[in-house]
Order: sequence, then C-alpha cells, then structure tokens
Amino acid sequence: KEIDARGGLVMPGFVSSHAHPVDAMLRGGIEVDRNLFDWFYNIYYGGLAAFTPEDCNMSIRLAMAEGIRGGITTFQDTWGINTGDDAARVDACAEASIEAYRSVGMRCIFSWMFNDRIPAAWDEYLKSIARKIPALKLDPATIVEDTDSVLARMEALMRRHHGSDGDRIHACPAPCLPNTCTEEALVGSLELAREFDTLVTIHVNEQMTDARMFSELWQISATEWMHNMGFLDPRVVAAHCVWLSDKDIRLFRMHDVKVAHNPTSNHFLGSGAAPIDKMVMAGITVGLGTDDVNLHSNVSIFSEMRRAALLQKVVRHDAGVITAEKVLEMATIDGARVLGLESEIGSLEVGKKADIIVLDTDAPHWFPRHHLPSVLVFQAHDEDVRTVLIDGRVVMEDRALHFLAGDEEQAFLARVQKATDRIVEDAGLQSARDRG
Repeated sequence: KEIDARGGLVMPGFVSSHAHPVDAMLRGGIEVDRNLFDWFYNIYYGGLAAFTPEDCNMSIRLAMAEGIRGGITTFQDTWGINTGDDAARVDACAEASIEAYRSVGMRCIFSWMFNDRIPAAWDEYLKSIARKIPALKLDPATIVEDTDSVLARMEALMRRHHGSDGDRIHACPAPCLPNTCTEEALVGSLELAREFDTLVTIHVNEQMTDARMFSELWQISATEWMHNMGFLDPRVVAAHCVWLSDKDIRLFRMHDVKVAHNPTSNHFLGSGAAPIDKMVMAGITVGLGTDDVNLHSNVSIFSEMRRAALLQKVVRHDAGVITAEKVLEMATIDGARVLGLESEIGSLEVGKKADIIVLDTDAPHWFPRHHLPSVLVFQAHDEDVRTVLIDGRVVMEDRALHFLAGDEEQAFLARVQKATDRIVEDAGLQSARDRG
C-alpha cells in the first residue's frame, strides 16, 4: 500500500510510558476536584468494582480510539481492578482488556497492578475518605489480594500473553505502591520480570501524602527501602516520582531505574511538579505518560509534551531548563527506552518496526514554522494526526479509525454512555455525578 504523505510530517508514533486506560468510562465529571487517595479509593476502585469484562473492553477501546487519533502507537497499561474480588471476574476482565488491544492493533505492555497490604495506620484515613461518598458500595477487602495468589495469577497471565499477537502484546507485574505492597511482592515481581525478560512498574511518591506516610511508618524513604531490599533495577519503571529527594534521584541513577512522567495528572490531582530537570541532568531516562484517562480528561501526548515543557519552566523560573527537543524525545525514543523497546520503536530507522504517524501541517497554527521540535511541542494538535501505522498496519487513515468504521463509532459511543450510567448507579457514585 502506498500512502501519499506529501506536504505532511512523517515521524515515529508516540509512546505513552504509563497509562490506565481501563478507567476511561469513569471520567465526565465524577472524578474532578479530588486529591490522590480520595480519587483512588472512591472513584478508581469504587467505580471499577462495578465493571464487567465487557465494560473493561469498551473502556480501553474508547481510550484507544482517542489515543490513536493523537498519534499514540504504544501504551504501557498499568491495569488494575479490584483484584481481591472474585477471581473468575478479575481474570475475565483481564482477558477482555487484552482482547481490546488485540482488536485495535495497539502495541501494549500490559502490567498487572495489585496491592497485597494496606497499612493498619491508614484505617482511619481511608474511613474518612469513604465518608465523602456515603452510598459507595466498595468493599475495602477487594483492594488487597494475597501475595502468593497474585504472583501466581500474574505469572499465569504472562505465560498466556507475553510476546503474543506478533510480539505486540507484552505482560509484566505492577505492584501498585511501596506503601501497599510487601517486600515479598516487590521481590517476587522483579523475579518474574527477569524470568520473562520484561519490566516491572510501580508508582513512587506521586503525592506528598503517600511520600510522607511511608517515611512516617517506616522511618525511611520509599526509594531507600526499595534500594535496601534489592528491588531497584534497570527493569523498574517508576511512575510519577513527584516527591523525590536528591538522594532518591542518585539511587535511581545508580540502578538505572526509568521514570514515567505524567505532568497532566500531577496537575489534575494537585500533586506537584516532578523534578524532571534534575533527573535528566543526572542521566535518568524519562518518558511521558498519559496516566489515568479520568485524571487527564483526554488521552493526548501533545498535551503532555506541552505541559512537561511549561511546568519545568514555571517551577524552576528558567525558560531554558528543558528544551523542546528533549520533551519530544521523551514522547518517542526515550519513552521506548523506558519500556525497553528502543531497538524496535521510538525512531524511524532501518530495521525498526513501522510504528509511524503522518501529520497534516497546513493549518494556520503550523505557521510560521522554523524549528520543527518547538512547533510540534507548542503548536501542533492531536487533530493534526492524519494517518497511523502500528507494526506496519494502518489503524487510522485520513482520521478514520479502522476498528470503528463508519456509523459503528457513534453506536459504540452510545453504548459507552449507557454502560457508564449503569456503572455510576451500581457503584453508588450518584452523589459525585449529581453534586451542585
């Protein structure tokens, strides 16, 4: 097939190095104006408790439709529902989620997120958060799963899916937080990653609250704790990392830990600004993530690039602290390095896989143009993406998605809205929807 890209821009597809697409159907206003643990407990786990396998599939397809239209060709999906719930339901939800990626043709690293402890000291804190939505039907016990059980289920899923679909689907472990995972869980996850030659991803110091609560309980930073147990490793992808100390950064660099930067969700939750400039100067590999769809309100690497650049300038009071070229690398080749895929994707080179996007460049916002990386970061829009190929397959052409052709897209969106209305009712989230 010959694609006429004359007058356009041909470039590597974008890499979202940290995402949670399964909660796309929990956006629309119920998620706003909340701090991390309020959102995490009441909206994320509270809402996902009402998801069926079909809901998981639809939610991911919704996120993929938006992501592909913005030029994303690879997602690292840190997937997690209430894994301590009915095992058959959880496994069916995981299979339906992976099938969504297959049906779309997306390149995906599917990471099983779990918790195997909730510190007893958190009990009163979580009870106070739950009071904000009195009708919430979440069973707190479903947030936590037995360590041996979850490691065994992860291993089984990895054996079924890692390297499948022409090597477009990878699978790996994702212990949720140092606060909510035991040493056995983290070490076991790393051992699985080594056995399958893949990643292990974890959220680290996303908000001041979780960073402080860890150090208050264990009298040591989360990063030092992971270092002491031998968990820090080149396979580890640490998401967020907003509240890292200089010592934490040194430990990350010592162990070649990779970082997934999610500036929009850090804005959305009021979490703060990750010291990305210090990480880059220390030699840490940093990619960009779109994080939870309902902590972003859209699925856009263009908005992440723009915010990543602007946020550092504001925080450091230095307009030149991070360049457009570096931010563009974070969205492409550095994102691929974070996921261990730099030899396959992230740049247009002979021998690499054909994850390629074509952008229109004839709209007014493209003019004038002199320095192309700056134009891409500060002027380009998602709507400029015209054609998307993943692994050499066309998944969108002239803005038309191949997996939602013609009238099928509107019918799909109507089903999404109907399912979401049911989920809000079943989860007890009416007060979040109907507030004044």
